[in-house]
Order: sequence, then C-alpha cells, then structure tokens
Amino acid sequence: MTQIPTELSASVYRVRVGYVDTDQGGVVHHGTYFRYLEHARVELMRERGLDYKRFELDDKLGLPVVDASIQYRQPARFDDLIEIKTWIAVANRAKVRFDSVVMRRDVLLTQAAITLACIRLPEGKICSMPASMIALADASVRNLRGVRTT
Repeated sequence: MTQIPTELSASVYRVRVGYVDTDQGGVVHHGTYFRYLEHARVELMRERGLDYKRFELDDKLGLPVVDASIQYRQPARFDDLIEIKTWIAVANRAKVRFDSVVMRRDVLLTQAAITLACIRLPEGKICSMPASMIALADASVRNLRGVRTT
C-alpha cells in the first residue's frame, strides 16, 4: 500500500498541521490522522460527484468505519504541509475500502486502509452498498455483480 497502484486514480487532500494537532513533543497526535483521513475520503467522494451530506440527508444512508489499519512511519510536526493521497482499493456490495498515504513532499509518513460498510440511518441497520457509492471507484476495483446502476 505504500504506492498508489498505477491503474487507480487518487485524490489529493492537503493540510497544514496545526499546533492543536500536536502533542507536547510537537508531533502530530496519532488520533489526528483519522480526522485527516476522513477529510480526504469526503473530498474524494465530492470530487467524484457524491456529496456525503446529501447522501445522508436524501438517501438516509451512512458509511461507518468497520475496520481501520494504520502504520506510522515518520512523524508529521507542527506547520508541516502534508498531502493525503487517497484512492478506493475495494468497492462491492459489502464494503468500500479507502487506502491512503500521508506524505511530506516525497517522504512517506503514514499509510492507512479504512473500510466502510453501509447502514440505513433511521434504523442503524446494515444494508448493501448502493451502486452510486460503488461507482466512485475505478472500474478495475468495482464489483457491481447484482447491483442495478440505472
């Protein structure tokens, strides 16, 4: 996961590390990366035509995190300008997995794989991933078997 697969398109989200994001040692707190990764996922969805706020309000669906794997390689520090490069690595009726690398210039800081399921918000019950969400993925990772797209 350290490299973006060449056949997949990635979204790039940039953020400057704020003082509030660091611990007493001046290093980004480990939990802060999850917030950065969430921003990057939402921006990827927006870039590809899915407004997550409308998805929740209109479709009454939500995408809770069901699995998160993160590896910290190098620390980010206050005032660093970092890039979170995110792509969809898996997309099917059961789940969508967003893979990301956090970079400072050409230095790999962190890599992550965040898996989301789909729920009906009013009941909080799991449901199949809608075709609109699966369609955000590059064709090579989509599994639309049995999913109507029209």
